[in-house]
Amino acid sequence: MEKRLILSLLLAPFFLPSQAQGDDFGVWTDVNVEKKLTSRWSIEGGAELRTRDNSKELDRWSLGAEASYKVFDWLKLSAGYVFIDDHRYNLNDKGTKYADFWGVRHRFNASLTASQSFGDLSISLRERWQYTYRPEVTVSRYWLNTNERKDRYADEYADEHTYSGKGKNVWRNRLMMKYKLSRMVRPYVQAESTMGRSLEKMRYGVGTEIRLNKHHSLDARYILQRYYDDDDDEANSHILGVGYTYKF
Repeated sequence: MEKRLILSLLLAPFFLPSQAQGDDFGVWTDVNVEKKLTSRWSIEGGAELRTRDNSKELDRWSLGAEASYKVFDWLKLSAGYVFIDDHRYNLNDKGTKYADFWGVRHRFNASLTASQSFGDLSISLRERWQYTYRPEVTVSRYWLNTNERKDRYADEYADEHTYSGKGKNVWRNRLMMKYKLSRMVRPYVQAESTMGRSLEKMRYGVGTEIRLNKHHSLDARYILQRYYDDDDDEANSHILGVGYTYKF
């Protein structure tokens, strides 16, 4: 009875409302490596690939590394860096010119994670400060097709435009519940908020960790990502994620 109740709670996000018109769909895949240096210190690195536009377009790829220190059995401190190369589509203020290009970002973070187990159920809360810097970049910008230019090639109207470098701070909060269903299978649910000047987005996720053996594990998940910031011209997204981790 207890297991059925816990599983019902863990699987509740599957019953979220179905995809709304205009929502996007993407696939996130990642590969990670973890190394335990001592009883308290550990390091990890990983690579990730994301798609968007109903998984027809490559959205971004990234490489990251992180170091963690276990302050207490229930409290972990970590810091990391991620290099991101993403696909951007920008319109000018008048909506008459667009730039379609790839641009890099440098992301730094520091996190504090508290966790507690209650039998086979574990609950964790991660508080993370995140700073992202996007360097200055100069790209080609083109006219959108208009009635006045319908018989002309857009390339004839190309110009160069420089987007200034800028940095951004956000605060991310993630609450996760994970249940040890068996030696191999550990389903979980999670909710994560991203706060800038106000609430920018929420991620609701459900998935399962599959521990194949001591060194190898898989992760499969579904994420619903909702945007709340009017300045962020992004569609809500339904995401399927698959990950692989090697520990040594």
